[in-house]
Amino acid sequence: MDAHDGNVFLHDGLYYYYGASYGLCKEPSGPSGCTVWHTGGCGFQLNHNVSLYTSTDLSEWTFRGYVFQMSSMKTQGIMFGPRVLPNPMTKKWVMWFNFLPATGTGVSQSQCAVSISDTPQGPFQLVTDKVTTLAWENTGDLNLFQDDNGDAYIIYNSHIDASIYKPDHLMSVEKLSDDYLSSLGRTFNSGYFGETFVEGGAMFKRNGTYYAVFGQCCCYCAEGASVTVYISSSPLGPFKTMNNLGNEGHAQLYNILQFKTTEDKGYGYLWQGNKWQSSPDGAKGHDFTYWSPLFFDQDGNVKYMNYTANFTIDVISDIH
Repeated sequence: MDAHDGNVFLHDGLYYYYGASYGLCKEPSGPSGCTVWHTGGCGFQLNHNVSLYTSTDLSEWTFRGYVFQMSSMKTQGIMFGPRVLPNPMTKKWVMWFNFLPATGTGVSQSQCAVSISDTPQGPFQLVTDKVTTLAWENTGDLNLFQDDNGDAYIIYNSHIDASIYKPDHLMSVEKLSDDYLSSLGRTFNSGYFGETFVEGGAMFKRNGTYYAVFGQCCCYCAEGASVTVYISSSPLGPFKTMNNLGNEGHAQLYNILQFKTTEDKGYGYLWQGNKWQSSPDGAKGHDFTYWSPLFFDQDGNVKYMNYTANFTIDVISDIH
């Protein structure tokens, strides 16, 4: 499936998988990852679209089309990291993604864009190509989290002035407005926490505890990145370090999926990461992803994530 660095979630009995479509672009010879900026690098093309796949069982997936196309943008640029949430109050579907104007000179100039749709299949219409309410500018990787009461949060890293923070790429969590179209700024921001020079953040909630997970910068790297887990009793922290999950799958985290299971506890959790530069034919759109179940001890600690070549999970497949 050509859907990368996006999010997967359950809504009304159906799993939605949104991700960036990279197509058949092949990386040029030489340095990979983010070393190649704009010209030639497959992660920095202007023609990426957002794909949607759906499934009832996390095994068989149906392609629903491109729900957002970069050709609809008034300003040319690069899109990556699309995340979508349904808003229970407005009944709209809201997408946030990273946007780098084509005139930019590096990832430190990236910003957050927002689009909206009446249906999960789109088409999503752009609301803004730069959210100005965030506590920190020059945003890097982002992810969205929706709490049980419908409140939503963005976890994102910021490219801060390296003369002040060494190194930069710092992570924080911030609450979104009720309509999910903007954020509530520094007053509703966790403040920076955890390690520095990090990206690929994700959040989930289990038994009343909030988990924030992210790792060292990788940026389309083939080796992947280890991730560290942080926990809090509140979505805005303070967060404390739990443990490191390792990098045995050699992938970069893009999502933690909460899925409905037939077991008594009701839900299971899947770690999902991109395996960049893994496709047999070299096409970025054919790069694999690595999924692995998360396991918890009796105190709610996430256990070290050993590599698994395959696994079986029980998934409830009921459409409401």
